[in-house]
Amino acid sequence: MSQGWKSALERFAEWFSRLAYINMLWIGFTLAGLILFGFVPATVAMFAVVRKWRNNKLHDSVFKTFWGIYRQEFATSNIAGIVMMIIGYILYIDLFVLNLDNSLSMQIVQLLLYIIAGMYLMVVVFFFPVYVHFKMKWYQYIKMGALMIFAAPFQAILMLILGYGIFFLMAKMPILMFFFLGSFISYIWLMIALPTFNKLEKSS
Repeated sequence: MSQGWKSALERFAEWFSRLAYINMLWIGFTLAGLILFGFVPATVAMFAVVRKWRNNKLHDSVFKTFWGIYRQEFATSNIAGIVMMIIGYILYIDLFVLNLDNSLSMQIVQLLLYIIAGMYLMVVVFFFPVYVHFKMKWYQYIKMGALMIFAAPFQAILMLILGYGIFFLMAKMPILMFFFLGSFISYIWLMIALPTFNKLEKSS
């Protein structure tokens, strides 16, 4: 019985430490790319490493795997990521910066913008799982992410809620954000997204 507990604690400690290590790599490689050009490839590498880990295909060291994916996907992921950021920035300006009048037509326009912004966030949560699961051209990752919110809307909403919830809770304890924010969110999102992808692939 005690051996069973020890084994379980060892597995939990390994899982915990690996998440922390992956998160620190994510932060480090984001900074190495001067944040703007490092965030997306570092996030892609983080999701890819976690996916390999979950699928028991992480044969090389975490660092070697992370660095290889970061380097390989640097250009492609940045192109797709910058397009996504531009779309998000335009939506942000339309929603929170421009002063729309209070006419009925403008209120309808603003409501439509909120709906579009919500759909955009749902595309964002699927973007990285799609990127590391499928092999496509850069613009197809965005297209596939958009299609996923119609193929699996409940999963997209769940991922969005859980991602925000994790961020909200960890924001109260910044040390947890440093060690676990990105890696824990990626683990949870992939836990939802990968079975969804497999189910859709089997049904197609």
